[in-house]
Amino acid sequence: MKEVVRYLPWAGIFVFTFLLAIAVHRKFCEENVWERIVKRYRSRVDEKILSEAAFVTKYGSVENHSLLYRLDRLMLTSGIKNRIPWVNGEVFLLAVFAAAVFGLFAGTALFSNVFAGIFTAAAQAAVLYGAALAMSGKVYNQIEDGTAIFVSILSNHAKGSSDIVTIMQNTIPSLSGPLKRITEKFVSDSENTGNIDVAFDYMKESVDNRQLQTIIVNLKNCMHYQANYEEVLAQMMGQVVSGLSAREDRKNILFSMKMTLTVISIMAVVIVLIIGAGLDIDVAGSLTGNKIGQVLLLVTGLLYLMVGIKMFKTDK
Repeated sequence: MKEVVRYLPWAGIFVFTFLLAIAVHRKFCEENVWERIVKRYRSRVDEKILSEAAFVTKYGSVENHSLLYRLDRLMLTSGIKNRIPWVNGEVFLLAVFAAAVFGLFAGTALFSNVFAGIFTAAAQAAVLYGAALAMSGKVYNQIEDGTAIFVSILSNHAKGSSDIVTIMQNTIPSLSGPLKRITEKFVSDSENTGNIDVAFDYMKESVDNRQLQTIIVNLKNCMHYQANYEEVLAQMMGQVVSGLSAREDRKNILFSMKMTLTVISIMAVVIVLIIGAGLDIDVAGSLTGNKIGQVLLLVTGLLYLMVGIKMFKTDK
């Protein structure tokens, strides 16, 4: 009987973890990008489109800021899902959680300090999340570099066809990188589902580049209103060129921000060490030798991790 009682807490923890995993899985299924788009067109399409249009007219466009939805989109925009199809936001969240748990135990065991363990846990999670953001930023830049060529090739093929799926299909051989994968996915979804609206929406959600998203929305509108693709694409080319001209200024501003943060950080450390040497104070020992100093180091480290993540997010 004592043996049974001893294992009851562990059984409770197992059941709780299992139920939590089921709840998270269900929530991910609801927030899945593809499922959300398909549900939009599954039934009473005309009524939904009219109600959505009325809502946007009255309140404006509302973005989904759900963590689960953003993680699922991150797997798309980073290109990770193209390389490993079974990876989604749910799997990525589990990987981040596992990395944090491993970092907690490894840091605590290595430094014999729970604050160090908390920092290594946060650092492990931040590195994994930051890597996904860096990949998303790389894809963003590749798309930005190739958007002008993409629009130009689409415009050329629009002269010989008025079917957007055919135009996209003829464009694929001339493309490379993320734009080619995204266009191939659009053609595949259009042919497999027979619903070009769903294919357009998924294509739009698969990119983080506002300019390309606008182009996709305009192409979708052209399809519905039977507009001339060639004329619309010619107008969009002017917008793309204007965006490219402002790109260097944006990159220079971001680089300046990073350099300023780096210089301020280095100077702050140097000033603290100089003051400590002048007052004959062991700064490192004072910070690491007591709980208050350790908490200050932990908070500072966590703040720098947050700033680093923010830098990855704005590096586009």
